[in-house]
Amino acid sequence: MLWPYPVPSPTYPAAPREESRSRAQFNQKYAHKTLNASNRLTMDELELVRRHLSDLFYEAAALRLRFQPPFSHGWSRTLLMPKSAEVSLRTDELDLWNKQTAVYFIDRRLGAYIYREWHRVHDGRPNLQRYNFFAKALQVTKSLESFDVAAVIDIHRRLCNSMSAKLNKEVVFRYPFLAGEVESTNFPQANIAKTWREHGFTMGHLFRAVLLVADENVIPKTCPVQPESELSDDSTLKEIAAWLERLMPECRVLMVRTGDDAHLSRPVSFASLVDPLNSDQGDGSGQVDMVRVTVPVAVRFLHELQVQEEAAYLDLRRVADRMTEDRERACREWVDSVMRHAEDVGMDGNMYTWKAVRRMWAARDGETFSDGQGDETRLFPLYSWTSIW
Repeated sequence: MLWPYPVPSPTYPAAPREESRSRAQFNQKYAHKTLNASNRLTMDELELVRRHLSDLFYEAAALRLRFQPPFSHGWSRTLLMPKSAEVSLRTDELDLWNKQTAVYFIDRRLGAYIYREWHRVHDGRPNLQRYNFFAKALQVTKSLESFDVAAVIDIHRRLCNSMSAKLNKEVVFRYPFLAGEVESTNFPQANIAKTWREHGFTMGHLFRAVLLVADENVIPKTCPVQPESELSDDSTLKEIAAWLERLMPECRVLMVRTGDDAHLSRPVSFASLVDPLNSDQGDGSGQVDMVRVTVPVAVRFLHELQVQEEAAYLDLRRVADRMTEDRERACREWVDSVMRHAEDVGMDGNMYTWKAVRRMWAARDGETFSDGQGDETRLFPLYSWTSIW
C-alpha cells in the first residue's frame, strides 16, 4: 500500500501555458524562461532535475495526505476531528493504526503546525504507507475542557485496549470505485479476509506510552510576538497567517506519560526535558509524568524515542527499513516514469519536469521558483494557516 505517494503513469499533465494564470504563482524570472539549443541541459543538470523531481514526489504526497480525510480532520485546522469518546474501530478508521502517539486537542490551531514539524524532522520524507503518521488527532469533549490529566489518560487507555482487542479481527476491504483496479498497491489488499495485523495495520509502538494534549494554555500568556494594534478580524488572511506563523514556535503542548510502557526497552523518562521553573513538570518525587514543551521539542523527543526502540527491537527496525526501501523505490520509479514522458513531449511539455528545471535554475541563483516554497516539504509557510488549511 503506497498511498499517498504518486504512482507512475504513461502520461502527465502539460506545463502551464505561457498565457495561463497559473504561471503567476511562480517566480516570473524563471516562469517565462524556455529551454532551447543555447541552454540545453547538461548531464549534471539532468541529475539535479531528477533530485528536484524527487522533492516534487514527496511534496505531492504531503499535500495529498492533508487534503483528504481522515488526515484533513485534525491537521488542517478544520473542526471535523472525531471526539475521543466517540472513536470506534470501523474499517474506515484506518488512521487509528500505525501512529506514534495521539494528540488530544482543545486548542485546534496547532494541528497544521504539528503536521509540518513532523515532516521537518524527517527532512520532508517520512514513511506514510499504511497510514503511518506522527499522531492520531482527537478532540477533547466539552465535559473535559477543564482538563483532567487522569481522565484523558483513562480515555486513551480504553482506546488502546479497544484497538488491541481488534488487532487480530479479520476485515475485508472493498473498493467499488476502483472497478477492475483492485490490485492497486495504493490500497490495502481487496476482497481478502485478513486480520488488521496481516493487512499491515498495528498499534504504534509508542502509542500506549505517551500522549500529547493541546490544551487552552498552548499559546503563552507572555509572548514576544503580539498582534499589531490594527490587526483585527477583518484583516487579510495573509496578515493573520504571518502573525500565527511567528507565534507557533512559542506555543507549548503537554506531553504525558501514561505509565503503560512495560513493552518498551526502557521506561519513558522526561528528565532531560524538565524545566524547574515550570509548575506543570514533576510532582516533587523525582518522577516526571507530564511536561509542557514546544511542538518541535515534543516531535523530536518522540522521534528519537522511536529510533531508540527500533535499535532495541530488530522487528521494529526491519519494518521501518522495509517501508523506507519501498518508499525510495517508488520515488525512483515515479521519477523515471516522468523523465521517460518528458523524452517524448520535451522537458517543457511535462508539468513536473517544467517545474523541476526552473527550480534548478532558481536554486543555482540562490532563489526559489515557487512563491509559496517553505511548507512541510518547503511549500506554503503562510498558506498553511489560511483557508481550509
